[in-house]
Amino acid sequence: MRNYYFSIILRELSVLESNKNQLQEKVIYNEDGFVYYGDNRSVIIPTSSLGFLKRDLYRNIGQKRANGFFVRYGSDLGRKDARKVLKKFNHESIETIMNKGPIYHQAQGHVTSVLQKMIVEEKHDKISTYIEGIWKGSFEAEEHIKHLGKSNEPVCYMNVGYGNGYLSEICNQTVLFKEITCIGKGDKECRWVGRTMDYWDDNMAEELKYYSQTSIMDELEITYEKLLEERNRLKNVSVIYNKLTEEILKGKDLQSLMDIVYNLTGTTILIEDAELYPIASGGISASNLTELNNTFKAYVHSVIGNRPIYQTQSISFTDYTRLVTPIFLQDKIIGYCSFFYVDPENESSSNLQVTIERISSICALYLLNKKTEEEAETRAKGRFLEQILNGDYSKEEILRRSNLIGVDLFQPYYITAVSIGSAHDDYKKELTFLEDVITQTSGFFKKERIKALAGQQSNYMILLILENNNTNVESICSKLLNFLNEKYPSAQFRAGISMKSTEINNASDAYMEAITSLRMTSKGKILVSFDSLGILGTLINTKNQQEVEKIATQTLQPIFKNCDEDKKVEMLKTLYVYLLNGGNLELTANDLALSLSGIRYRLTKIEELLGQDLRNTEVSYKLLLAIQALLSIGKLGFDDL
Repeated sequence: MRNYYFSIILRELSVLESNKNQLQEKVIYNEDGFVYYGDNRSVIIPTSSLGFLKRDLYRNIGQKRANGFFVRYGSDLGRKDARKVLKKFNHESIETIMNKGPIYHQAQGHVTSVLQKMIVEEKHDKISTYIEGIWKGSFEAEEHIKHLGKSNEPVCYMNVGYGNGYLSEICNQTVLFKEITCIGKGDKECRWVGRTMDYWDDNMAEELKYYSQTSIMDELEITYEKLLEERNRLKNVSVIYNKLTEEILKGKDLQSLMDIVYNLTGTTILIEDAELYPIASGGISASNLTELNNTFKAYVHSVIGNRPIYQTQSISFTDYTRLVTPIFLQDKIIGYCSFFYVDPENESSSNLQVTIERISSICALYLLNKKTEEEAETRAKGRFLEQILNGDYSKEEILRRSNLIGVDLFQPYYITAVSIGSAHDDYKKELTFLEDVITQTSGFFKKERIKALAGQQSNYMILLILENNNTNVESICSKLLNFLNEKYPSAQFRAGISMKSTEINNASDAYMEAITSLRMTSKGKILVSFDSLGILGTLINTKNQQEVEKIATQTLQPIFKNCDEDKKVEMLKTLYVYLLNGGNLELTANDLALSLSGIRYRLTKIEELLGQDLRNTEVSYKLLLAIQALLSIGKLGFDDL
């Protein structure tokens, strides 16, 4: 195995025997069993062990810090050899003394050093020099490749340090060494240059950092202090984490938790949901909360294009810095946690980052518990609404149970039926999607401070909306549809609203009114109230659906009798759109995506079948009422309208 003194022993057996005046140090194995090099006790260290040392230092104190250590270690070796040379060969010329450097360097067992160019100028008490050469057989390069693989930069830092130490001592001023090419990074040879200050250039500035750093003891002390600081930081973070966990177990809400964080850290904190709606904060006044929230919304909209923030970021604004991290739950971003501070230079950003990320996980835990509670509550309320519509309870039982869920059903109310046109073919996925829509709808009502129940009936989402403070139910439902269509752009939402009811045991009748209204919706009119149906609503509300169906079918009998199913729907849809547009052919053609000639042809066929003039107001009203009646009772439907 190759080691530090292998080359020394070889040299003692060959070169030194023939030229003792050139190098007078010898390796001596003394009677005490120890090894001495000259007057100094020495140890024989395998180069592979130094390779292991370098690898472990890289991993534990970092590459740059380890490189600085090797440079300074090599420099110390070089200076000691230089002092020996100056003492033993003080009568020799400067050139001769400098030329002994490679001999002593080789004696250290590091490399075979070959000088190729040397410029020497004596200036008063200092020596100015420029020197070039190559290193052959560098153990540093070999061991680096063996333990760390090829590098992106030269790796012979001990050799660089040795040259620096030796010549700096000889020249009485700093001599910077720089390795130009290196076998350790895949080059053919290790080539270097050494320069005193008057030969420096901009490329040498990077080398200075290795010589200005502290000793190995100071390095270890700094590393220890950093580890101690990191331990204390993690300890403080653990204190916060444990305290918040304890408070969650006590049932504290998120606002109370954020007040605790502010008291423990002294740093303003804000929690927002995924839509950037503030849900809790610490150390923020109501007025500042709105300003901070709006500024962040503007940033998200204009700077990052409404994309989610997937990792911790530090965002600088005019008067403060915002450190924001996402809150993940089941691989989805459900909100954001932010710290605010004014002077980033007085803040430990890494400390704050570790703290806020742990707080984010606590928030996720709290919100998971809250989500579970809210989903359970939503399902309970939905089931209660379904039982009301099915007539499972008496009025007294309904009122008693409503008190348990915090809903006063003594108030007037509206029933709204919402259809969800989703793209899910799988029945299970359809049910899961509907449950998610109901959960989001419940959250919408909660944010809007509207008392309502949300449940499922058949394939519809059913809402019971309580009238409170002159509630405009159409405005509420319109806002809800906008929210859902924005939340689920691939789905299509429509809604029908019942008349206002005052008796909860009449909820099933209100439900039928809502369904009737829903059937009258279209692409151009996604919200219909039962009040707007006029006389048609009155007819349906009298529960004489069979009679209404009979009269309407009789009115349209020629089309039912003389057309197959597809042709019948085509004719009735054309007639319906034509009548809704008041007999305007261009609007009808546009709505049905047909040519004017195609519309005229169909209308002519319809007039021939019915034996009626469609331009007659009485005829057109009667036909429109008949089609609407069939639509309202579910006997006719146009899916693409």
